Amino acid sequence: MTFTPGERLGPYEILARIGVGGMGEVWKARDPRVDRLVAIKVSKAEFSERFAREARAIAQLNHPHICQLYDVGPNFLVLEYVEGSQLKRPIAVEKAVEYAGQILSALDAAHRKGITHRDLKPANILVTRQGIKLHVRRCRPDADGQRDGHSRLYVAGAVRGQAGRRAQRYLRVWVRAV
Repeated sequence: MTFTPGERLGPYEILARIGVGGMGEVWKARDPRVDRLVAIKVSKAEFSERFAREARAIAQLNHPHICQLYDVGPNFLVLEYVEGSQLKRPIAVEKAVEYAGQILSALDAAHRKGITHRDLKPANILVTRQGIKLHVRRCRPDADGQRDGHSRLYVAGAVRGQAGRRAQRYLRVWVRAV
């Protein structure tokens, strides 16, 4: 769905497109009801039950290093607008350690709520003046409600995820094992 600046999506005034991806587009917008900037992720298709579960999971999270979810529409999410840039290399060791601590703190908060982030990568980590903001996408509530990180989602010895995103050293081991 393409917008032009000044158009409205519900109460939100579209300001500019800020990103395009495989799932859809991200727009910078303003919520005039509370005079706040927001980011609206518009999906190419209507949300499925999986997206509804993910939205409910993201809405449970409240942490200074996790991007907040404000609203949900039939094919869009309204998120906290974060002024920053994607995590890029190289990073000084001191900064890398600082950022790692913030990322781990955010992931710990999610795991304590029984939520697993399944798409952690530099594109989902924003660097701001205040530190890291983690975009929680493709998250999943633990299937059995356990809070200890050992849920039925993970089966010992099973290979999960997309092969194209695996480190080459793991792919070589996996191919030999199969």
